Formats: sequence, C-alpha cells, structure tokens
Amino acid sequence: MRIRMAVFIVIFFVLASAAFAIEAFRVTGVSLTVSEREFRGFCPHKFVFTGRITVNRAGTVRYTWRRSDGATAKTFSLDFAGAGTKVVKTEWTLGGKGAMGSYPDYWQQLEILAPNSLLSNRAVFDLTCLPQVRMERKPYKVTGRAIAGGAHVDWLAGLQLKFKLISGTRTVSTCTAVINRDGICHYSLVVFNAPGSYRVVVEPVHPTDPAKFHLCFNSVDPAFHFITLTEEAPEVTNKNFNLTWSWRHLDMHQEAFDSPCW
Repeated sequence: MRIRMAVFIVIFFVLASAAFAIEAFRVTGVSLTVSEREFRGFCPHKFVFTGRITVNRAGTVRYTWRRSDGATAKTFSLDFAGAGTKVVKTEWTLGGKGAMGSYPDYWQQLEILAPNSLLSNRAVFDLTCLPQVRMERKPYKVTGRAIAGGAHVDWLAGLQLKFKLISGTRTVSTCTAVINRDGICHYSLVVFNAPGSYRVVVEPVHPTDPAKFHLCFNSVDPAFHFITLTEEAPEVTNKNFNLTWSWRHLDMHQEAFDSPCW
C-alpha cells in the first residue's frame, strides 16, 4: 500500500511539473529586406527597409537598427499578444540634392536586444548619384506687323494672316494674327535654344464667313524677311510687311461668293 502511494505521488509530481512548465519568451526569427538593391539616378534617394520579427509567445520585444555608417538609433518596443510575426520598417535617405557620388555596399541591420539577443541579415544596397543637368530654355524671337493701305481697310477687320519662321525648308514656328479695323496685325514668332538664320513669310488664312469672300489678298512687300538670331542678339524687331489687297466689284459682274478669295 505504501509503495503504491509513493509511486502515485511521484507520478503526480512529474505530470504536474510537465503541465506547469512554461517555455521562456524569446524571438525565434528576424529578417530584413531593402526596397532596392541598386539605384542609379538623381539624389537624394530614399531606401525603405522592411523587417520581420517572429516570437514564440506573448511578450514585448526591444529592438534597434544598425547601419554601415556607424550611426546609432534609439531603442523601440514591439508588443506581441501571442506567438507570430510582426513587420517593422525604417528609411534611409542618402545623397545631397544635385550632388554626385556613390555609396557602394551600404547596409542596414535589425538588432534584437530583448528578450534575447539576435541579429538579422544585412540588407545591402548600392547608390550612385548622377548629376542633374538643367537645360535653360532661351527664347529667340522676331516680331513685326503687316500693314494694309488704301481705302476701306476696316473691311479687312477680323481676317487673319499666318506668319511662318522657316529654316531651310522646315517651318519651325508659326503665328496666326488678326487684322484690326486700322488694317494692321501684329505677329511674334519664337523658337527656343535655336540661334540661326531664318526666313519670315506671310500667307492668308481663308475666312469661314462668306461675306468676306470678296476681299482678296494680293501680295506683301517684301515677299519675305531674311533674319539672323544670335546669342548676342536673340531678338529682331520691326520686320514689317506692306499688304496689298483688293475686292471684287459686283457692278462689274465679277463673281463675289463662288470661292474664297482671301
């Protein structure tokens, strides 16, 4: 009887010890990744680091960040309600604005301080800062007027002329201008970062109003302007045209509205 009792007590304490044995809280895994392994471009540039911390049960983890440049970070706390994995993030911005330079084999690492000591892998990256070249848009301009003479120039009001800036056989800039009641229209032709020699020509824009079809564009004098735009003289002014025009006379049995005359 006494032997049975002793065996029972021993078994009871063994089972009780197993039942009440509690595994110590600890971090079982830690890893780290970086948003870009390599970057070449304009600086400053930001790298984002994503860490994953895994624990075996509920508890609080204390961690910090380690960097290849030796900078120190503060200590952070992360609470777990049970076993599992949580994500932590940090950022690192490198390179001055518009500066050149390289940052080869830089890295960041996640360090667990408590409940146990553990280091993640090093998330390594390379950064190369390229120079930023700012292109200045320098305008080169020619301006002037077209002037119509004769009686009834107010009849031309609202009609349009198209001015063209031509380099060789290529039109590089155009401007459409409206004739006012005084028979004058102003134009401005602009190109950017393109000094050189050009021709300025003018042509009529046919009206959409049939009442204007009896007005006729005859010619301009001169037929064109030859100009040169340079770094020292990027603007040429007063390149004017004298416009010669006419109209169809209904009392002379001329057809007035069969086709656009202008």
